[in-house]
Amino acid sequence: NAHNAAADGTITIDGETEDVEVAVAYISYGDNAYTFNSIEAAIAKAEAGETVTLLRDITASNIITINKAITLDGNGKTLTSTAARAINVETDGSVTISNLTIKAGERAFNIINKPATVELNGVTATANNNAVMIATSAGAAEVSINDCNFTGLAVVNVAGAESNVAIKNSTITNVDASTSEQCGAITVWSSAKAAEVNVENTEINVADDSKK
Repeated sequence: NAHNAAADGTITIDGETEDVEVAVAYISYGDNAYTFNSIEAAIAKAEAGETVTLLRDITASNIITINKAITLDGNGKTLTSTAARAINVETDGSVTISNLTIKAGERAFNIINKPATVELNGVTATANNNAVMIATSAGAAEVSINDCNFTGLAVVNVAGAESNVAIKNSTITNVDASTSEQCGAITVWSSAKAAEVNVENTEINVADDSKK
């Protein structure tokens, strides 16, 4: 196991270059840290209440699923996802994601199947469609968006009944110039009965006046 390996996964010793496994995330246990060669492996190992911290920028071709109550500390790194969804949250526990940049395909965060409590702090996300999608199957989800910068079409998309979304100190930017009502900066669907969306001290940018 090589420490301080180059970002390309090689290390040179006495003129000889060898491929090495590069740690991309870790979990701390007291004064010790357990490193992992993939974010998926780190999440699989983490137990409820633990924090997975990224060590470097990563590219993921598959959806990253968080199915337990953990914290993902982006540590200022970037996740570039070539999958349709970058991160699926599938738990009824509390998930915190912080200090992370996501360059996503269709969606950055997809909250599905269970009413998760999700806190997003200091996250920058760019997606072709939704930065945050609360599916109808995730009714009563609780989502807090703090100090975030999101860009997409239907940027924050709420479809789950009785879901609560709080957006504070953030920037939400819709980049679609069409007049589709499905592609606003914040979209609340008819399926989201009794849902609440509260916005405080947040800049909302729309592609044209019809989106207001």
